Amino acid sequence: MNEEKVNKLYQDIGNIVIETIPKACSKVYLYGEVVDGAQTAYFYYYPNNSDEIIYSHDIPKIFAVSEEDYVKQWNKLLDCIQELWKVFTGSENQEPWTSFTLIFNHKETFTIQFNYDDLSAADSHARKTIWEYEYLGILPKSKLGQKHLKRYLEAVKDR
Repeated sequence: MNEEKVNKLYQDIGNIVIETIPKACSKVYLYGEVVDGAQTAYFYYYPNNSDEIIYSHDIPKIFAVSEEDYVKQWNKLLDCIQELWKVFTGSENQEPWTSFTLIFNHKETFTIQFNYDDLSAADSHARKTIWEYEYLGILPKSKLGQKHLKRYLEAVKDR
């Protein structure tokens, strides 16, 4: 695997996220996924000097950012994630991942965790609910989200 290309893609992903956020932030949690040729991404971030977490797809509603500009940035992010996946799947020594979580802060330090689980059986709402709970401690508000989380926690307990 080309480590230089991978590191550049990590940097590109971080830069796209920072360019998308209208105000300085202290920490970002990014979820990226590639399943059956489709990809998705979203992130949450903490603005500087704030404990209030902001969801990426709420940026156009909260700030004076046009939906068109936001979607352009989001598509650039998806393209980078797809490219990262291609680099990994093109390597003979690397198992293809299905999703990853990238956590970084304003000091440009980051951690990345890859998930190799088969995600085809779980729906996207369940995956997002579980990820939000695991990484951010967010409890679901909807009955469906609560059902997904309960099922997940029971499965984890039974392991």
